Amino acid sequence: MGYVKSNTSKQSELHHLLQNPATGNPLIPEDGRLRDRGTGASFRIRNGIPVILLPKDIFGWNKKQQRSYDCGSYLYDLIYRFHRAKANQWLQQIADLMRVQSGDYVLETSVGTGQQIRNLQQHGINAHFFGNDISFGMLRQCQKNMKRWKLDIGLVQGNAEALPFVDQLFDVVFHVGGFNFFNDKERAINEMIRVAKPGARIYLVDETPDILPNLPLFSRFIPDPASGVYEPPIDLIPRTMSNIQSHDLLEGMFWLVGFEKPGSDRELRRRSLTE
Repeated sequence: MGYVKSNTSKQSELHHLLQNPATGNPLIPEDGRLRDRGTGASFRIRNGIPVILLPKDIFGWNKKQQRSYDCGSYLYDLIYRFHRAKANQWLQQIADLMRVQSGDYVLETSVGTGQQIRNLQQHGINAHFFGNDISFGMLRQCQKNMKRWKLDIGLVQGNAEALPFVDQLFDVVFHVGGFNFFNDKERAINEMIRVAKPGARIYLVDETPDILPNLPLFSRFIPDPASGVYEPPIDLIPRTMSNIQSHDLLEGMFWLVGFEKPGSDRELRRRSLTE
């Protein structure tokens, strides 16, 4: 997809990049809302943040995680500060492994309070950053951080398993934390691929069971390690993707999986036929 890079804020630019996840139709700003003119469906804009969530998206683990992050959004950055040394080491490892360049269009699919995007900008990467999150509490905290850190990030409330963005938009798509508890992990990966440009880089980061002893207060809110939910999702990545890699982070407490979307539709079809 083609788009025009502008000097407007990313929140204003965001409105032209969204679609109704139920229909794939573009959303048009109209009377203070975003409207799908094909169906008449409209979505509100809450405190400047578009809310592109469908009722059917909020169930199971998605609903539990939305509630827990809404309630814990005010504590999230305190945890970062309390574990500053470890958090900075972790963020440094992520930045070293991710290939993000200035000028890239970058999406974080569970942006949280914006810590990862801030880390990338502190590494001198002047990209066009956008963030999606299922928790409005986390997005509000991210808004406050943006003002304090003087960052420009376009924010939208949506489901990572049904991203509200048009196809082939981003040079980099990444996710840090929360993936282990998605209702449909394979669908979330396919959505990241859909909104990525040909040749884009895609990254996923989440915890391994080794981190659980450090989170005794949260143990009743997360699945048992025996369930297998903490395994890196290598087997869920389509065979048509290239350069699939897996890395351990922070002494094995996290994993990072990265891969690339083929550089053209023709290359993707060729891989599909030959593998």
